[in-house]
Amino acid sequence: MKKRILTILTILISAITFACSCDIPKPILEFESAEYVFEGKVISKIYANDSLTYTVTFEISKHYKEGDNPATIEFTFKSEGKYTGELTACDWSVNKDENWLVYADYWKEKLTFGYFCSNSKPLGRRTISKNEQKILDNGNSFKLENYIYQFEYDFNYTKPISDIDSVLKTGKIKDYEKPFTWLKLFVDKNGNLNSVTTHTGYQLKNDSIFNLPTEFEIKLRKPLTEFEKDAIELVKKIPKWEIKKHKKTNIPVPYIRHLSIEYDKEKKEWKYEL
Repeated sequence: MKKRILTILTILISAITFACSCDIPKPILEFESAEYVFEGKVISKIYANDSLTYTVTFEISKHYKEGDNPATIEFTFKSEGKYTGELTACDWSVNKDENWLVYADYWKEKLTFGYFCSNSKPLGRRTISKNEQKILDNGNSFKLENYIYQFEYDFNYTKPISDIDSVLKTGKIKDYEKPFTWLKLFVDKNGNLNSVTTHTGYQLKNDSIFNLPTEFEIKLRKPLTEFEKDAIELVKKIPKWEIKKHKKTNIPVPYIRHLSIEYDKEKKEWKYEL
């Protein structure tokens, strides 16, 4: 019996973990995309007549993002599971008298904010870290184009403009000992390939306020193998890449691209995977 209960609990915990698992955006990028970033207190919570939605009003004590700075803002959310009959592991709610830090933006023309996949939080249960406070205090001076990006959701996925298949056909035919490598490519905001190195052969210099890279420097930790040298020279012949842009502002930015390269000894051909 105890084993069965333990199994059920494990399944439930796993379900909760996976159901609400998501990457929280970096605070400065959520700040950049948000319409409003503020601290405020919930002064009212009113349910609709059918109880399926509720509207909360925030009295704002501090605006972080420059803008029209309203004194109050309203949000309408789907009601809790006990009202809708739809209980999920990802239920959350906003309650009267709570103090929140809110990153609010428009979704389907409706001003709203999230919880599980956001830096928005009730300040009674979670706190603003020193690092996040520093970001909030300096967010209006942030310039997207001054930083280097990699996996962030806020940008488009980029591909090479140059014909990569044609380039790989010019690769050397050799009996390489270890014919596989992961490469890091540094592409500038105009889509020009600037640098290529191995996945461990570089160093990033991070900004102390926003915790984003500002410089990409090749710094090899060990000598390159013959295959790595040839792979890097081959990839350098792919000079043009799609421009990476911030989805909301359309601002182009420099970025790091990841590329795996291998040589098939039997077929005597080079392959890649983005």
